[in-house]
Amino acid sequence: MSSSSTSPESALAESLRPRLHSSLQPLFNQSSPCLPALEKTCQKILSLTGGLTGADRLAQIISRDPALTCRVLQISNSIAYSPQQVITSVPHAVSWLGLDTVRSLVTASQLVEQLNEWPDRQQVVSGVIARALVAAVHANELGMALEYPSLSQLFSATLLYSIGDLAIANQSPELYQSFRRLPAQTPAARIVEETQLFGAPRLRIAQALAQMWALPPFLVELFSTEGLHPQERWGSGQDVFRGLVTGCSALIDAMTGPPSPATMEAAKRGLLTGTGLPSHMFGDILVRALDRGKQLVISAGLSFDLWEEPVRAEASCPIPAPPQKESTAVPTPPRKRGPAAIETNPLETLQTLQTALREAKDINTLLSTLVHALHRDGGFARVALALLNPNNTDHLVGRLLLGIDEPAPYLDSLSGSLTKDHPYFLQLMKRSDAIWIEDFTIPMPDPVRPAFLRTWNPGSAIIAPLRVGTRPIGMLYCDNGPIPRQVQQKDYHAFQLFFSQTTLSINRLAGVL
Repeated sequence: MSSSSTSPESALAESLRPRLHSSLQPLFNQSSPCLPALEKTCQKILSLTGGLTGADRLAQIISRDPALTCRVLQISNSIAYSPQQVITSVPHAVSWLGLDTVRSLVTASQLVEQLNEWPDRQQVVSGVIARALVAAVHANELGMALEYPSLSQLFSATLLYSIGDLAIANQSPELYQSFRRLPAQTPAARIVEETQLFGAPRLRIAQALAQMWALPPFLVELFSTEGLHPQERWGSGQDVFRGLVTGCSALIDAMTGPPSPATMEAAKRGLLTGTGLPSHMFGDILVRALDRGKQLVISAGLSFDLWEEPVRAEASCPIPAPPQKESTAVPTPPRKRGPAAIETNPLETLQTLQTALREAKDINTLLSTLVHALHRDGGFARVALALLNPNNTDHLVGRLLLGIDEPAPYLDSLSGSLTKDHPYFLQLMKRSDAIWIEDFTIPMPDPVRPAFLRTWNPGSAIIAPLRVGTRPIGMLYCDNGPIPRQVQQKDYHAFQLFFSQTTLSINRLAGVL
């Protein structure tokens, strides 16, 4: 790996060293005490993604480490990566997630552990690693959509595209933080700012490090082109490779840097034009990639902070109440209720529901219509809606509740992390059908949040996952009140009638059907 000061590989480093900021000049000393960990990590990423370690071998390595095992199983069972199945073994997780995702999780986790020895630089360097992981996931997701033939190389190259930032942040955290605070500018202006701050552009520093560490030529070449590519469709495979690596890295930098709508729009437009993907598909991929990237970062023990949420899905908007046919609002139900409309007049009740669903213009109104219908016409005493954060599907948020005078604590008990707070709801949301829980006092296969049980005190309930196509967006909860009130078989059948009609309408509105 090491090379003499007179070798061709070190020529660029030797030319840059005198011009660099004094705190960065040790970067190109072979004896520098700070860089061996980074150099070793870069080589490990390349060797692992190069196919030198098979899935079985990687699974064995992970299985020997309880902390890594927990992280891999956590990410594989998140809604972002595993919408319809429960993964209980490391080999299954490796095959499901893909080698690149698991390898990057392992290497990032190990690098984070090494950073514990340098707490003064831990936060800054961890941010660089997190951004690199999210950029790699974006490149991988877009690459799959384009059927790029070498996703492994694409993933690893996007990770390693950050080696200049990693080295600078590791060597001089304060200097790197000053760089991160610079306002967004044009590519040419940014190069001038980087040169004034560091003594050389970041890409030149990265290129010199790549040459010193004898990284493959395709990586060294990535750093040789400064500035953004023209806003045009990519042609050759090499154009796709370069465009995805640099474009996704630029997009994540724009997401996490000082707010600049123009910079964000330019990064998105460059990727959209370059890939040639339909805009709706491109938008869906960005939502999924950001979600998966965040879950990967969290599992590696890192945090990913945005200046603002760049993608706002429709399901994250406030849920409006549908127009009421009657002049009075739906009151809190009395303690004794007569037969539900679905029992006394099923045909007219379903026709009314179908009419309301056809009139709905968006998914939020459809969901609100369902909640009100279940409470008013389905006879359920308490009906609640909880939605996933579209940019972080590990986070469930209680949104709408009927049948309770003070809904705030009830909605709060529904909210939280699926992996940490609601593992039972997490598994239920991977199902495609509603489940009737006949007795909450019987121990469940996965833990139920104590705060939920204390607040709701349910005897039995119906919980149903909400999906747009195969994508989970939230869940419904219905019961007939606290213990000893129970949900009956007839209630479950009534729920299925309301739920199936709404599911069809949601998928038609979303263009799935």
